[in-house]
Amino acid sequence: MPTLSSFRTALATLPILARAQLSPQGRQMLAEIRQMQHSLPAHYHAQPLPDLLQSITPQQTDWQESNPEQVRKLVDALAFWDRGSPFGICLRRSLLRYHFLRRAGVPLGLVLAMRARSGPDETPGLAGHAWNTLAGQPWHERPEDRLGFTEVYRWPPEETV
Repeated sequence: MPTLSSFRTALATLPILARAQLSPQGRQMLAEIRQMQHSLPAHYHAQPLPDLLQSITPQQTDWQESNPEQVRKLVDALAFWDRGSPFGICLRRSLLRYHFLRRAGVPLGLVLAMRARSGPDETPGLAGHAWNTLAGQPWHERPEDRLGFTEVYRWPPEETV
């Protein structure tokens, strides 16, 4: 059952997506983000993680004319609505942010983390989480969402904490 928070998020994404439809640049950005979003699962399963991350690391900053905050909001909105993805929202959002914000000139990194599930309503095993970093620090990530998680992988490899 949807929560009040997810309902609010859904409402907040609608104007972002509508505004993007009003300009040729916005429509092009939407198309590129959607295309990558739909191709990510196949690439994820077809190659080792370092190869996948290397392949989505842009070689140029061809979106430098774009407002990075608007790019982030657009990526987040599309990631929110991609309910058919085999990825959790944090992984698809982090991978898409990483690629498209780097194209906009923002040198983001990516962190993958794990924790043991221990809550009364959780299935035993491991839970994963992903977030972006900027200059080695969490970027647009609430501290409470990282609680209990241990970093297991950081990309790019040369990014420092």
